[in-house]
Amino acid sequence: MNATASIPQVEPGVLLTLDGDDWSESRDLAPGGRVEVVVTGLHTDGSDQWVWVTGHRPGCSYPHVDEHVPCLELRVRLATLRRYGRVRHEP
Repeated sequence: MNATASIPQVEPGVLLTLDGDDWSESRDLAPGGRVEVVVTGLHTDGSDQWVWVTGHRPGCSYPHVDEHVPCLELRVRLATLRRYGRVRHEP
């Protein structure tokens, strides 16, 4: 992501409800479906349009266990994430 691009500040614990066109890739989900994820983190991939979101499914019984890896990792549209958080500027 370039130095002037802004990404939303979405705090851990926020529940995202994503329609099929809000995200493009996941390691365990078929594209195009509706998905909910409780955010644990965001990281960029150099794109001005997308951000990787890691998190847990809302029904996960282990979201607070440090050794438990996030249940989901999704590539989500920046425009979608802006609905959930304020915009910040990357250093």
